[in-house]
Amino acid sequence: MGLLGTILAFGAGYATGMKLGDKPMEKLRGTTQHMRDRTGTASPIDLRPVTEVMSTAVETVPGGTNLVEATQRMARADIGDVLVVDSSGALRGIITDRDIAIRVVAEGQDPQDVRVADGMSSAVSVGSHATVEEAMEVMLKHDIRRIPVVDTTDRPIGVISLGDLSSSPKARGVLADVSAAPPNN
Repeated sequence: MGLLGTILAFGAGYATGMKLGDKPMEKLRGTTQHMRDRTGTASPIDLRPVTEVMSTAVETVPGGTNLVEATQRMARADIGDVLVVDSSGALRGIITDRDIAIRVVAEGQDPQDVRVADGMSSAVSVGSHATVEEAMEVMLKHDIRRIPVVDTTDRPIGVISLGDLSSSPKARGVLADVSAAPPNN
């Protein structure tokens, strides 16, 4: 069955997700919040600065870079994202390995012919002054697994992933909610 089975399974899952929309996720979030409220085990607030938990090894590319080069940078650095910046170095977006798989490869496009700016997600970031709690709230609100940290001039200085937040008491709930979120591609 191999490749054909994989393609059919992917298509069926994608079609089902498109048909159901956010309804199952809304119900899951409501149930999760209800259970948290009933148990009274509200997680303590994590006031550490994001700079204490972020990864500082960031890879950046201009928007005109092709996806093959961006993917090669990810492989060399052993990371799952590359930040897209403008000519002044300010953050404009992020391209993840998942973005490439879903928005380009699954659509049958040639990564050599697609520019990073055409496959990236728009920039959702937090400032270097933000707390871990604030970063988790932004990740939860936007259903994202990685969030760039920028300085006062919007230049990226780090990235926070769900893994970076694992030491936070509230991280388990955020991880569950974001992981269960429908794809936002």
